[in-house]
Amino acid sequence: MSAGVENTLNQLKVLIMCGIVVLIAQAVNLKGGLDIVKSSCGMAIILAVSMASIKIKERLPFQIPAFAWASLLSLLLTTPWSPVQQLVLDTTSQISASQIGTVILAVSGVSIGCKLDDIKKLSWKIVLTALVVFIGTYFGSALVAQMILKMQGII
Repeated sequence: MSAGVENTLNQLKVLIMCGIVVLIAQAVNLKGGLDIVKSSCGMAIILAVSMASIKIKERLPFQIPAFAWASLLSLLLTTPWSPVQQLVLDTTSQISASQIGTVILAVSGVSIGCKLDDIKKLSWKIVLTALVVFIGTYFGSALVAQMILKMQGII
């Protein structure tokens, strides 16, 4: 088996495992109210878009991340002029973005844990950068929320 095919199969295995974990988390979250057939079809669409975006990233010379390609593909599939818009929206409607985010963060945490020695080399600089990002995000969000609530007359 060639290296390219083996790489694609490994990527597909990881995507399928992540999809299964998302569906399990969604089933637990909905306490048995999950339509397993519809949500499995929706997850298959999400996995197909994910796999297509990974392959587009690998094939094109541009330095654009796969998630950007996934966002673009999803946007094109769900625009009003897309012939598959209703199918995609109906089948993916039961899958919560928060469940997908949870799995992505877990995989990211494992990935970072595997590179702990590289992170240790960054020393105090990574802590300072993280603090600046966290504080900036917090105050930026608070500022936007304050402006919107003030414009709506709630506060």
